[in-house]
Amino acid sequence: MRETFHVQDPAALRAIAHPMRQRILSELVVLGHARAADLAQAIGEPANSISFHLRVLAKAGMIVEAPEHARDRRDRVWTNAAESYVVDPGSPGVVREVVRPALRWAERLFVEANDTSSHDKDRLFAISALVLTPQQAEEMAKEVTDLLERWADRALTEARKAPDPDRRAYQALAVLAPRGSDGSDDTP
Repeated sequence: MRETFHVQDPAALRAIAHPMRQRILSELVVLGHARAADLAQAIGEPANSISFHLRVLAKAGMIVEAPEHARDRRDRVWTNAAESYVVDPGSPGVVREVVRPALRWAERLFVEANDTSSHDKDRLFAISALVLTPQQAEEMAKEVTDLLERWADRALTEARKAPDPDRRAYQALAVLAPRGSDGSDDTP
């Protein structure tokens, strides 16, 4: 298994952009290897839907068969092709396939938070204006990245030790960038 899969081609970008496929990749990290039926049970989706998404991920090279875990020649067991997946920002289609869906997701969360009277304590939506030097911004970016990695490692370790039916897939989106010098949003 290679350490990092650099997501660059359009097929891989489309594959990783889908929330269900992201969930499948996450479950495979926890389980190590799994059949479509195992993933269907873990995720709570029909096995035929999971099978479709597995084929898309396999075609993109993001998962591979693990025949050593199969019960017989017809049994299809899957595992991740890499330990981690990195979307290269300069890849063609990355804005369309990855960035826009992530921003739509964030917008939906913001609208839902405003539409409900109670705020879930297991969610965070924060926008802060910061005045930083480039060095401070670099330090903050590293701290946030380290925090996310630490929690990802902790969650994975705990999920492997003791599966919990209350465990859910969470997604974090972090953006730190300078605003336009004219005070604009820099939005397209």
